[in-house]
Amino acid sequence: MSESQDLLSYPPIDPVNFDLIIVGTGLSESIVAAAASAAGKTILHLDPNSFYGSHFASLSFLDFTSYLTSPNPLPAAVTTTDSEDVVVDLLHQPICSDAEISCYDEYSFLCENSRKFNIDLGGPRALFSADRTVDLLLKSGAAQYLEFKGIDESFVYEPNGGLANVPDSRGAIFRDKKLSLKEKNQLMRFFKLVQQHLDDTQEEKISEEDMEIPFVSFLEKMKLPPKIKSYSPFLFASEI
Repeated sequence: MSESQDLLSYPPIDPVNFDLIIVGTGLSESIVAAAASAAGKTILHLDPNSFYGSHFASLSFLDFTSYLTSPNPLPAAVTTTDSEDVVVDLLHQPICSDAEISCYDEYSFLCENSRKFNIDLGGPRALFSADRTVDLLLKSGAAQYLEFKGIDESFVYEPNGGLANVPDSRGAIFRDKKLSLKEKNQLMRFFKLVQQHLDDTQEEKISEEDMEIPFVSFLEKMKLPPKIKSYSPFLFASEI
């Protein structure tokens, strides 16, 4: 099929004039599109990929390997015709300059079970409830296209003990058999301090001076043991 025939197979776009044309359906592009649409602008949202999400997408194993070697359209030159139409010439090249895909004995096993997992192109990301990005998603209107889900569990890696579950409540702290009684009391005191700081009815707060220093320095000032220090960022972030 020729390129002209291929283009004719797509339905015509109506209207033909737009206030804003956005290429890419990643998080940042989607926020801009949603905000502009909420402001009453007409948007043409394009993506050179066969899937939504751009670099924020999650792909199956087979789709991921195809994505690494497939040509990625990039703007090469922008010209204007006599009729003032804007023409964008695209340069097709692989997303990775040097990608090598090796096949191992387990390759067939991965193919057979490829429907059971997806690979995140940008790596795992978690937005905490007080993250500015969450506010931006809500204000721009992009949140209505998303699904929010809380983090069920948090883990830290201990060199001699492997993955350890971070206790996220008073009951979980006292049920944790890996913590000594002294460590449990220290963790509870830190947990209580964070809760009091976030409670407007409480007078005891973290000082403004401590709020300005790096979090690692604050943990050093609290004289917490290494294990509690590794737990503290998760507890602090989950509270805010």
